[in-house]
Amino acid sequence: MIYAVNGKVVNKIPGHIFLDTGNGLILDIFTPISYFSNIKTDETIILYTIVKIKDEDPQIYGFLSEKEKEFFLKMISISGIGSKTALLIISAFSINEFVIMLENSDVTRLSSIPGIGKKTAQRIILELSGKIRFDDDEISQESKVKNDLVSALVNLGYPHKGVKSAVEDILREDPPDQSFESLFKLILKKISSI
Repeated sequence: MIYAVNGKVVNKIPGHIFLDTGNGLILDIFTPISYFSNIKTDETIILYTIVKIKDEDPQIYGFLSEKEKEFFLKMISISGIGSKTALLIISAFSINEFVIMLENSDVTRLSSIPGIGKKTAQRIILELSGKIRFDDDEISQESKVKNDLVSALVNLGYPHKGVKSAVEDILREDPPDQSFESLFKLILKKISSI
C-alpha cells in the first residue's frame, strides 16, 4: 500500500497531476479537478494516495489532506458511486460543505453533480449521515463564512458553481472587512457585473 507520494509537479491537466518522485518515476495521479488551479507546476507537494487496480492497470488517486482521502474512501464504499463521481463530489464541495448538506438532507444540491440523480443523492445522504465528522476547531472562521455566503446566494436563485467561484475569488483577495454583511455585498456586486 502506498500511503503518500512526495514529489515535484512536472505537469498538470484538470483531474491529473504528474508528479516526479525524484527516483526516476513520474506518476500520473488522479486528483479532484479543483486542484488544477491551486497546485502550481514545479511546486513540491505531498499527495495522500489510494491505489486501485482497474482492468489490470494500476490507478493512483491523490489528495492534499488525509481527510479528503478518507472522504473519498467513504464515497466509493457506497454502491453505485465510482472513483470518477467521488472525485467530482470532492471537487464541488469541501468536506464541511458536504457535512452541512448531509445534515440538511440537501438532495437538490447533491444531485447537481453530473452522474448523481435524485435516488443516488438520497442513498448517499442515507448511508453517510453521521459517518463523516470533523472537529469544530478544524473549521476556520473563513470556511464558516464561505458556507454561509454560498448558501445565502444559492437560496436567492444564483447557480451554485458560479456562486462558489465568486465567493472563493473574493476571499482570495482578502478584503479588510471579513464580516458576512460586507462580503455578501461585495459578492453580489461581483455576480451582478458578470
